[in-house]
Amino acid sequence: MKKNSSVVFTQANDLIDGSYSLTLPEIRWLYLILTKIDSKKPQPEGKYTIYAKEYIDFYGLKEVGYSQIKNIIDSLGNKPAIVFKYNEKKQRIEKKTIWWFSETEQGVGDAHGDVTVRFSDTVREYLYELKESFTQINLEEMVKLDSPVAFRIYSWLMKFKLLNKHKNGNGVICTDQLSIDWIKMSLGMDGLYPKYGEFKRRVIEPAVTIINNVTGITVSYEEIKSNRKVESIVFCYIEEKLIDKIKPARPRMPNRPRVTKGSSAEGDWARECIELMRDYLTRLREYDKKLNLSKPDLEKVLAWHKIIGNKVNNSFWDKNSDGK
Repeated sequence: MKKNSSVVFTQANDLIDGSYSLTLPEIRWLYLILTKIDSKKPQPEGKYTIYAKEYIDFYGLKEVGYSQIKNIIDSLGNKPAIVFKYNEKKQRIEKKTIWWFSETEQGVGDAHGDVTVRFSDTVREYLYELKESFTQINLEEMVKLDSPVAFRIYSWLMKFKLLNKHKNGNGVICTDQLSIDWIKMSLGMDGLYPKYGEFKRRVIEPAVTIINNVTGITVSYEEIKSNRKVESIVFCYIEEKLIDKIKPARPRMPNRPRVTKGSSAEGDWARECIELMRDYLTRLREYDKKLNLSKPDLEKVLAWHKIIGNKVNNSFWDKNSDGK
């Protein structure tokens, strides 16, 4: 498949917000199949075929055995998605279980490299004839994502792209407050990672890192606390083409490790802080030459240099200090 900006798929927002747990190969296959659908047309009776080579070439993968591909499709077909809807009449939120496919067709044996599917009646209303509350996503931007969590978070971010109330004057787009319980439920992780710190370290941070590294957006997130407990997250992002227009945010410096004063570990920490601050200053000056480093930050730089026993390059740091 030739990669281009028209490789898109469309889903109703209710499905994007739905709950399902897929492996990386499963979500890659699903999203690639979804690019075959024209969401503006009536629900067809047709089927959609994906070839193993198409899948491999699009995602830039090494050769994949057809037996493995068959297992992926069989597994995907047996995993439901759950969508949630508010029932006005009953005054309650209800969940609806849907299945991706009503049928799949694959060659017997390992000599065939194609899979044909028909989407089920239960999922069609979230894929066809969409006129409102839907999101179109460029799969090309997601090609290098290496986890299903990153795929899902990226999809949530895109949902808010066209909602003006979530975009500020600088082009930064922020989500609603997404509760930790909702995020876990949507990812099919109910009951997992009871401690937020572990959930953040093993689920959220790796996904945000890979999105920042391989897509055209830069993401950050804010933790919302209640009684000192993180209850929800707000994700914010900006497209890379707009980054030069946004004032760089001061990075958070790593905490000093619990090591002996004067040790090599302390020196490594000080060097890391210096490099982070130097990079921040460089970006700050590129944004606006009139912006300067605060006096407290300059004092920190001096202290870090003292730890490693190096003289400070005053010509660089002083001209970036505002003296406050």
